[in-house]
Amino acid sequence: MSLSKISLRPYTPKDAEQLELFRTGYYEADVEVPFGYAGQGIETAIAEQDGKIIGAVTASAGVTFDFIHDSAAAGADIFAAVFMLERALALVAQKAGIATAYVAIPSHLKNYIDMVKKCGYAEEFQNCVVLRRPLRQETVARLSDVRDADAKQTTVE
Repeated sequence: MSLSKISLRPYTPKDAEQLELFRTGYYEADVEVPFGYAGQGIETAIAEQDGKIIGAVTASAGVTFDFIHDSAAAGADIFAAVFMLERALALVAQKAGIATAYVAIPSHLKNYIDMVKKCGYAEEFQNCVVLRRPLRQETVARLSDVRDADAKQTTVE
């Protein structure tokens, strides 16, 4: 592999046919581009070597909703709160040019998954692992890191 031989460039409409051939070769992964390869909130970068497309990455401007609630709250109240809060923040995101919204729910919370599906969400990443990389400095410690540190300290004592 030689990085010096790979060039990057923006997507052009003439790339669509080749990218669709690549994309449909991954049926098991359901690689979706529901908003196309370019547009408001959508950008695609092309990697080439010797004038031949090696691959492409399409980025959708998205918002991820994280919902927390009082564990003693009634189910109907939780549903109403989720629905109203998501709608309010989705409107703000949509006005800012965000193309899509995501919510990650632990797979064992079946009732919550069903509730969120009723709000218009659908499973998106079948047979995939969703990974995250922050694009700016995080300002709040991740709970998993805090739990791991607590567990390590408890084990040492």
